[in-house]
Amino acid sequence: METIMKTFLTGIVLLALSATASAKSYPPLQARTLADQPVSSSGKVTYLKFWATWCAYCVEEMPLLQQAFENRQESYQVIAVNVGFNQTVEGVKTYLNRYGYQFPTVFDATGSITRQYRVTGTPQHILLDASGKEIYRSALLTDELRQHLATLTGDKL
Repeated sequence: METIMKTFLTGIVLLALSATASAKSYPPLQARTLADQPVSSSGKVTYLKFWATWCAYCVEEMPLLQQAFENRQESYQVIAVNVGFNQTVEGVKTYLNRYGYQFPTVFDATGSITRQYRVTGTPQHILLDASGKEIYRSALLTDELRQHLATLTGDKL
């Protein structure tokens, strides 16, 4: 019985350690938007969306990103990060202006932000807590992500 109990407790400890280890933390995002405004994820719950104008899923989700930006009620911030690959600043600005998107957008010309957050494809949605710990990540805007955002604003879906 003692061996079973030790095995059980060891399993619980390992499970707790793996859960802690899998929760990634990132240094704060420090960047300037296309409107030349500083943005930072330091001390703020932050919803990052990595995207490109040539990504069909990204483009399809942009109205939902705008909606998240409008509904945030200061409980979280939205920052769109254009991955910069096969893009130009002017092309991205033209796209955003054409559709009236108002969320802060960073152009990742060097790919450093994309690498910092270990993004390997677009779209990529990452929700960070105020200390930079990853709360949620998905390739598409999922119902689970919407639920996280609704919880932050106190809304019911």
